[in-house]
Amino acid sequence: MVVKRDVRPCAAYPSPLSTDAPVLALLLASVLAADGARCGPLDLATAQALVIARSDEVAIQKAQVLAAQADVAVATSIAFVPEFALLFLTGVVPGARLGPDAGPNNISDIASGSNRGLTELGFFGRVEVNVVQPLYTFGRLSAAREAARAGLAAQQDLVQDKVNAVRQQTIKLVLAATLTRRLLTIVSDVENALKDVDAKMAQSLKDNDGEVTTEDRYRLELFKSQLLQSKAEVIRAQRLARAALATLMVIPEPDLQLKEDPFPDPSNVEVPDILAVRAEAEQDRPDIRALDKAIEAKRAEVHATWAEQWPQFFIAGQFAYSKAPNRDVVSNPYVGDYFNALTVYAALGFRQNLSFFMLKAREDKANSELNTLLRQRQAASHGVDLQVEEAHADLVFAIAKRKAARAALAAGKSWFRSAGLNFAVGVGDAKGVVDAYQGYAKSQYDDAQSTYDVLVAQGRLNQVLGRGDPPGPAPCTP
Repeated sequence: MVVKRDVRPCAAYPSPLSTDAPVLALLLASVLAADGARCGPLDLATAQALVIARSDEVAIQKAQVLAAQADVAVATSIAFVPEFALLFLTGVVPGARLGPDAGPNNISDIASGSNRGLTELGFFGRVEVNVVQPLYTFGRLSAAREAARAGLAAQQDLVQDKVNAVRQQTIKLVLAATLTRRLLTIVSDVENALKDVDAKMAQSLKDNDGEVTTEDRYRLELFKSQLLQSKAEVIRAQRLARAALATLMVIPEPDLQLKEDPFPDPSNVEVPDILAVRAEAEQDRPDIRALDKAIEAKRAEVHATWAEQWPQFFIAGQFAYSKAPNRDVVSNPYVGDYFNALTVYAALGFRQNLSFFMLKAREDKANSELNTLLRQRQAASHGVDLQVEEAHADLVFAIAKRKAARAALAAGKSWFRSAGLNFAVGVGDAKGVVDAYQGYAKSQYDDAQSTYDVLVAQGRLNQVLGRGDPPGPAPCTP
């Protein structure tokens, strides 16, 4: 695939003699940096790294991790950081003045003011700072913190599960592009070989030499039609594979450049022991680990709902200061003036929710949700066994199929060459050469398809087992 570059005439660029040296150096450095970051044709590993880095599905799952981290921060702060609340009030208030013989503690003589009127209005301001620190909650806060941490671990495992899924998608799509290129090459080889056969058949029918019959001609035309149909299907599959891969990478399809590498050699792919891989899947599957963490979080939630039914002990404190210039200060401890006061206190208390029926119902609901998760975990274990069995069987079948295809490949090539040569020198019939070309095309197709099947089956088994770390950061971006 050709990389298009913007090439302009030299006259379109300023002369170095008319450009300051620092500006020229900066321009040159930026051009080199941009060229170094430009992606060339992508191999399989780089394509996987780009998909993992740019996939919308992975990004959405990572956003869930950020939300879970926020939940952990909230649960931790509630347990260890006191809850502060600031209240500020301002407005107008009726005035109140003491008589000349009164004092801050003796307020029997009131000169003016009443709680039944709006006289001598003036502004006031009040500031309150309230503090509440939980002391003992029967494990409610610690359970909430454990649930948040388990939820975060579950979300992180789900990110790895999504990474494994998009990696397998990328393997299938990149290998599908390789397969379609290989199949188009096979079609092109057969089409080129058929040109000479077609010309010789046409000449033989024209000369009426008896070497080629009308049925042979029909047979050839039918084979050419089948070949064109297969070519159209391969082109369609190639377009869909490229479009899907570009969508995973979040780039326009025309910008996608893939290396035209051959298939990796799957000859060393071996079938693992089924019992060993079943045990491995139970331990290493990130979605199974996430489900275990979800169960752990739900158990902590059950404990938290149980603890809500018990007293919640806390220490509370308040600092309040209010000032109203149109009211005299009163310091009598038995008389309070909300608009002219200074208050500081701390107290130990507890809060008891008396809605026991509702609290017990919430605990029962959490318990039922926990039982649902436990059932799901049991079903997931059975599902993993089935997935491992299917992936293992697919790999066994793909390897056996490829061995059979490789055995027929050499025979197909030899038949293709000998039939073509024999027909060219007039010692082979038309039916034999068409059959040979069909056999060659089928053997080549079977070999390419079986190689693709082995590689995809191996990737699927790795995904089912939860194997594989991210390929690492991509060296470039499209």
